Amino acid sequence: MTFSRFRPDTASLLIVLVWALYAIPRLVQSLTGVKRRATVGEAMPLTPLAVNLELLFLLLIFGLCAYIVIRGTAEMPTDRRVPLVLMLAPWVYIVIRDLYNDQVPTRGGLLYPLLVVAIWILRPQLKKLATLGYLVVLTALACIALGALLPESGILISSAGSAVAPPKEILPLGILIGIFTDGNNLGQYLVLGLPAVMLIPRRLVRAMGVAVVLFAIVWTSSRSSLAAAAIACIVWTLMSVTPSVLRRLATWCAVAACVGVMMWWPLSGPADDAWTNRGAIWRHSLAAWWNTPWFGSGSNWYSVLPQNVGSLGGFAFHGHNQFVQTIATGGLVFVVLVTAMFVTITWAASQWSARGVFQPVALLVALFASSTLEVSFGFIDRAFLVAVTVLPLMFAMFAPLPERISRYRR
Repeated sequence: MTFSRFRPDTASLLIVLVWALYAIPRLVQSLTGVKRRATVGEAMPLTPLAVNLELLFLLLIFGLCAYIVIRGTAEMPTDRRVPLVLMLAPWVYIVIRDLYNDQVPTRGGLLYPLLVVAIWILRPQLKKLATLGYLVVLTALACIALGALLPESGILISSAGSAVAPPKEILPLGILIGIFTDGNNLGQYLVLGLPAVMLIPRRLVRAMGVAVVLFAIVWTSSRSSLAAAAIACIVWTLMSVTPSVLRRLATWCAVAACVGVMMWWPLSGPADDAWTNRGAIWRHSLAAWWNTPWFGSGSNWYSVLPQNVGSLGGFAFHGHNQFVQTIATGGLVFVVLVTAMFVTITWAASQWSARGVFQPVALLVALFASSTLEVSFGFIDRAFLVAVTVLPLMFAMFAPLPERISRYRR
């Protein structure tokens, strides 16, 4: 069997394993262990079975990526090497930055470069992401079932053991968390997986899948995820009626608008208690960045921020804004590298848009819209989002562009 015939099954297997790495252990934890809201530094202990499953899937992914690299040495791609370097550069930088502070990357932190290189070698077709779409729908169904049948595991519970019902609650059913520990996390996962759901071939199945995912997002009451879902759907619709000669420009404009809002929001000087104390997080983060403008404070800075700022209540797990997170942890150097990476991905998305394929641009606008109030992408952290961010972004970057639009039309 040649390596070219080996590619499609390998791409699907890689998607399934990366999805399972986070979803399966957390589902097992939800069914067999205790779930409650925790603060920074108060890690919720996983059951031994969940820990072992996570390690198993991680080893399987490492093994599959190693196999892809070894099998691909005979047919190593000769093109898109500059984009490959740009995809890897931010990870290399932040790891070196952390090593300088004696912070060694976790096993999960080694996943990003392996996936990037593996997908660069595989060059899988973008339509393979439909597999991820099915899995995102399956995740949404599992989370809804947990919320309805096991609310003690599927609904947000405080450290005292009672259901949390904040003012932002949309449905009078509590805050859906499903296999996760927070409604915002579930909302991020689902909205970033929504563009992949839109690649499901059968129209009826696709429509039902989108409806399930949107219902679950509403139940999470995650404001940023609801806004991101609306923006992604609007952009997809507008792109479908935009003349093909204007779709490249429209892609750049849509992504630039979302990035601009994401950067402007924390820089606009909101009150400390704005957006559930996000104003305070942004202010303290940007103040800390001024102390180390070029190289930032390191990726572990948010593990100590709540201890020094008591008003944050111990829940500042990250910068609650992708721009703030990037500049606070890695400084201006990190911002430049990450910008170069996403400019390259946006270029790829514009090429797909010109060919009538809108999943990449929908993912980018959803990502940056979600990243206005959350951190939705990570190189050595945010592991639960790897399946719905790193995989589809790298597919969009390295998948072969179709010569004819009809090959991707549904």
